[in-house]
Formats: sequence, structure tokens, C-alpha cells
Amino acid sequence: ATVASRFRFHSATGSYDPDSGAFRAGFSGGVRFTGHQKADGTYELDLTISRPTVRISGGGGTLYADMTSKAKGSGRLTTAAQVPLAALDLSGISMVGGGSPVALNNVPATLTSQGATAFAGYYTAGTALDPVSLSVDVAAAKKPVSPSTSRPAGEPTGKAQGEPAGERATGRFRTAAVDWGVRRTYREYVTGPVAKGEWTLSDGAQDGGALFRFPRGTGSYDAGKGTLDAHFAGTVRFTGTGLDLTLTEVAVRVKDGKGTLFADVTDVAEGSPPRKAVPLITFPAEDFTPKKGLASLTEVPATLTAPGAESFGSLYKAGTAMDPVSLAVAVDDKARLPALPDLGSDASAAAEPTASATTTPSPALSPTGPAAEAASS
Repeated sequence: ATVASRFRFHSATGSYDPDSGAFRAGFSGGVRFTGHQKADGTYELDLTISRPTVRISGGGGTLYADMTSKAKGSGRLTTAAQVPLAALDLSGISMVGGGSPVALNNVPATLTSQGATAFAGYYTAGTALDPVSLSVDVAAAKKPVSPSTSRPAGEPTGKAQGEPAGERATGRFRTAAVDWGVRRTYREYVTGPVAKGEWTLSDGAQDGGALFRFPRGTGSYDAGKGTLDAHFAGTVRFTGTGLDLTLTEVAVRVKDGKGTLFADVTDVAEGSPPRKAVPLITFPAEDFTPKKGLASLTEVPATLTAPGAESFGSLYKAGTAMDPVSLAVAVDDKARLPALPDLGSDASAAAEPTASATTTPSPALSPTGPAAEAASS
């Protein structure tokens, strides 16, 4: 919506940690600018800004947005997700210890080099942009459940649900592995011109080029019910400009023909504490009975969950198709896991995703009502 000379973006979601002052709010809505109409009816100036996100951590702030712009001269159309558009000057502003609402008024904004590129060269890096204002309501945080008493619903436990105390529903399997590449465009974003980053593997994780293998699975499997609770070794860390995201303690649960992949998620760039056993994706697992001692699923489609979308900074919306999942569980000593496929690196294009993780112990931003305003230029 337009309010006076400003564009208002609505429906904030995100997180706020009053102890550290770390803040993220992603908003809905977009605005398209066109101008310099040509004889064929197209426009030389054609720029769309949508889904703005404000991230504040360590005393610094950045305004991100999805950008679609037409290059000057060539007319080449470029689309990029969550471009760091403007640096926010938070001098004299403390984000620590805030309540509800969290409000910022007329914060000075300066165009970044990535923002200048997204603006198709119409402005240079360092240009002062119109100030940014925002207001978000903060919902009270739910107290985290102690892992010694109970665990979040759906989180893998190492036992099948409904299993009697002190008794396993089935024996433990010999070993297991799960292969997942997150999403091709995410890997391209990490290594591309915006993040200019990389990923590193540790704790036994393996790189198959277009996927990551998390090996040495342990847990329980019930062939009759087709259920699985498995925990895997391996850590993958994505780093780059404004990016430091780690996935570890990967786990998979299969029940009622549906699988869920969990991971502990740490977003250092966001400044939020680690989140445990986040359900990142779901996938179909109807036929998960062993054949020749091996229960397996090969490249089944995976769908991003709402907590998964938050973990990847809302770069993708819940329901987005992610990279497929392959899962193999050896249930007898003769079975062998499939070899790690070497699919080669495909991080060549520069497609990008969309924003950052929320923190469970911190208050959550209300999904309705709040709005951010940025003055038009």
C-alpha cells in the first residue's frame, strides 16, 4: 500500500531476541516501477522490489529485497532473491531489551554495491536512499521444552512412537545414510555473485557434487510398520556475505508413509541461538520395505516445511520443492549402502533464494498486523 509518499509492506514474520538485540522481519508485498516507454510498448526502466526483509545483528542493519530489473542499454532482465539492498545506520539505537511493538523511525539508508547492480546502474553504491521505518508486534515466546522430560512433536527420539517404556518395537539396523543437496539454487546462491561464499563439510559429511551425504545412521527400524527413527553424522556449513548457516545432527523419521528430515540449525549471521531438531523437509515414503536387506528410497521429491523456510531465511516459501532425498538403511550384515554418487558441482549459475532463521527461545513476530514503511524515491 502507499501511505503518503511511502510504500507500506505488511504481514511481518520473523524473530527478535531482546537479550542480544538480533532482529529479523520479512514483509509481504511488492512495488513495480516502469518508465521510458519505447515504440514497441516495452519500458527501458522496469524494476520490481518485493518481499523486503530487515535484519539487525551486532549493531548493524541491512534491508534485503527480491529484485527484478532490466539492465540499462541491453535490456537484459535479471532476477535475484534477497539482495542486500541498503545498509541501515543504527547509530545511537539499541535493540537490546525491547518490548512490543518494536519500532524504528526514519533510519538512514545507504545503497549497497549489490543494490546498485540491482537498480540497473541508475544509482551508484553509497547513494543516500530515503529513510526506513518499521513497526512490528512481538508475540510472547513459548517456553522451550526440556529435552530431559519431553521433546517437540514429531522430533525423532530413537524409539518408535507408542513404543512401551524400556522395550524397542524392533531391533536396531546396521547402518544408514541419507543424501540431500538442500536445493540447487541455494547452492548456486551461496557460491554466486551475491553471497560469494562456499560450503564446508565436517563430522563425516560427504560431498557428492550436487548433494551431501550424511552417513553412519543409528536408530530403530520396524519393517512391518515401515517406521524409522534415525540419526546421522555430518555437518554442512554455508558461509558468504551476510551468510553463516550450519546444519548438523541430521535425523530422519518415517511413519505412515511420510518421511521428515530434521536438523539442528545455527544461523550465526542472524545472531540467533541454535535451534534443535527443526523439521526442514517432508517426503513420501510409501514403499519403505527392505529388499535384499536394504530399505531404501531413491530421489523422492522433498517439500520445504514452514520451519524449514524460516531456517533458510525465508529465501523459499513453505511448500517449495527442494532437492530430492535418497535414504538407505541396511537391516542385515550382508546389505551394502549405495555408493555416494559423484554428480559433479553444478554451482555455476547465480540463481538465488529468499531470507534467515528464527529462534525458538526468542519471541516470534506476529504474522498479522505489523507493517514496515520505506519512503518512495
